[in-house]
Amino acid sequence: MSSAKQRGWVAGLCVAWVMAGILAGCGPDPRDRFGRTYYIDGAGNWGFGVAEMQEGLRAAGYPGNIVNWRWSLTLNPALDQTVGRPAARSSGALLGEEITAYRKDYPRAQVNIIALSAGTGVAVWACENVKPPATVHNVILLGSSLSSRYDMHKAMKNIDGKVYVYYSRSDPILDGPVRTLGTIDGTFDDSAGLVGLRVSPDLRDRVVNIPWSSKYERYGWTGSHTDCTSEPFVRMVLSKHIVEGASSQATPAVAFRQVGGAAGSPAGRTR
Repeated sequence: MSSAKQRGWVAGLCVAWVMAGILAGCGPDPRDRFGRTYYIDGAGNWGFGVAEMQEGLRAAGYPGNIVNWRWSLTLNPALDQTVGRPAARSSGALLGEEITAYRKDYPRAQVNIIALSAGTGVAVWACENVKPPATVHNVILLGSSLSSRYDMHKAMKNIDGKVYVYYSRSDPILDGPVRTLGTIDGTFDDSAGLVGLRVSPDLRDRVVNIPWSSKYERYGWTGSHTDCTSEPFVRMVLSKHIVEGASSQATPAVAFRQVGGAAGSPAGRTR
């Protein structure tokens, strides 16, 4: 199959699944008036961190809606990390559209994104596709398999807060399989989850690289690939970037609006 036909097949599959989700529908969530935080799992969407994000953010007092954004077409990490790259980009574009629509309805509410591994590419591409005046507030990248040299300028134009990159030089997945398969954006550079994002000087005050430290072990992050999503780490560390600024004064411009269901996968979004 030619690369053009392959891209067309992936795009067509994405559209079909998204339309199926929209037809299924998804009712409004009353917590949306307090803000929304998306969690994007890694390649394969195997569920690492899905429950822990809910538990940790709720325990930290986050009042907004927490949405699990699923993007994998294959449920296979190796395929998602390679031939599934167009699907990851397409899902990022769809998420950008959804965030734009949500901020139109809730202009005073904040949107945050937390993403793991290959899901960090989806998160960055979502930010690139948000349409002003809508913005994303803070973005947290965990174990990112995006290239450490990825140009963040386009995404940062639509982020009004900061990007926090938690990285570990001893991450066995990023230092092993991802070096062979390539980053989610298709390079063979060091992943951002190994060394941080190497951004230009004008972005260094807004892209915050945070290395693994032994102090985090008490909260469950040992420097490995997925345990940075442990509930104690979410509750005690990551929540500080999310809970502050979540406002009970956020009110919708439109009282009720049907939110699109699927997000690039058959199961769509879960809450």
